Amino acid sequence: MKKLVHTREISMRTSDLGDHYILVEGSLIDHRFQKKQNEPLEQSELVHHMVIQLKIKGPEMLIEQAEATMPHHPREECPEVLPWIRNLEGVRIAPGFTMKVKKIIGGIKGCAHLTSLVIAMGESAVQGYWAAYGAGREGRPPREQEIKNVVNTCYLWREDGPIIRGIREARESHDSSE
Repeated sequence: MKKLVHTREISMRTSDLGDHYILVEGSLIDHRFQKKQNEPLEQSELVHHMVIQLKIKGPEMLIEQAEATMPHHPREECPEVLPWIRNLEGVRIAPGFTMKVKKIIGGIKGCAHLTSLVIAMGESAVQGYWAAYGAGREGRPPREQEIKNVVNTCYLWREDGPIIRGIREARESHDSSE
């Protein structure tokens, strides 16, 4: 028998702020469907609601501003870690980002939920920046600096794959026609 006991919703939104800046807003919401003493609940119980905002400068993907709030938390002490999110300011979203985040705000240096959310937001930031400033913008193929954050992020975007090869060929063709 399958019985639902927990849900986690993570959502993200990326906005273009202009001049190669983006704002990534992430939210994590946990619900439990069972009390600690195995007493079934008629409705879910909100356990966590956490929100993070990251202001990021591209194309280098540098976190310039980081803020977090906890609209709902299970323990009175939870918000004590909120100022520590600012330690991410100056960090680049690039290979090794997950390990950097864990080192800076993971474990006893922060909150497991905020850490998980920031890691997911890194991937969303790359996608959001690409949507705002990537391929096809300004009538030209993306520059090397603009694609370096997506190269080798998956099989299709591998260094020697057809997508990256096509972008580089289009750029060479575009540059030679100018």
